[in-house]
Amino acid sequence: MNTSNNPSTVLKTFKILNLFLEKDHFTFGEIEARLGFNKSTLSRFLSVLVGNDYLRKDESGQYELGLTIFALGNRAKVEDHLRTAALPIMGLLSEDTGMTVHLGILDRLRVVIIAKVNPQRGIQMVSRIGSSVPAHCTGQGKTILAFSPEATVRKVLETNGMKGFTPTTITTVGAFLEECVRIRARGFTIDDSEHEPGIRCIAVPVLDGAGQVAAALSVSSMASDLPDADAMERIAGMLLRARDKLREKMHYTR
Repeated sequence: MNTSNNPSTVLKTFKILNLFLEKDHFTFGEIEARLGFNKSTLSRFLSVLVGNDYLRKDESGQYELGLTIFALGNRAKVEDHLRTAALPIMGLLSEDTGMTVHLGILDRLRVVIIAKVNPQRGIQMVSRIGSSVPAHCTGQGKTILAFSPEATVRKVLETNGMKGFTPTTITTVGAFLEECVRIRARGFTIDDSEHEPGIRCIAVPVLDGAGQVAAALSVSSMASDLPDADAMERIAGMLLRARDKLREKMHYTR
């Protein structure tokens, strides 16, 4: 079934999954009676849901939720916990720096902003929570990819492309991989107006207890607020201390 351009198909899928808000198990006949789908249609839908592990059959042949549903639920729970833990720390960091603070994650090959704090005074970034940002030319994206496996880096760049937004944007895979090496050695990322002219960003990785990158924490402002290496290293130090507080709150210790 191709659901990409068929709202009716998507709605039917949701109707099946929503049944499991009522109880844990359903027989084929129960689902058919509840929803009124014909047998062949219902059989196709259930086959796809089982094949993708959104549903599974138990020993008696009844349908129950599959592991994909639980994995998505756990992912959402972790992200919510991360966001809740980060916001007070981000607020203090924004107050101390006078800059916009972002928290981002890699979600299905996209870098997505999950939390944002604007400064009370000064320039405020137009980014939105829930929006995705280019991976190859933003502090968030470069940081996450720099601490990800090379196979992930190549897949993200291949999928999303490497559009040149400004004269400083990195637009080749080879140059980007070299930048990743520099980021790991330095411990923080610099977005030198690579996405938006006149905007600079400093970002650091948030590694989980297994040493995998869970998120990126960043500050963004006008390039004039981060005019030289000394200014960027000072802000990077503040970011790293904030990141360590977040890791401690999340119990991301090794």
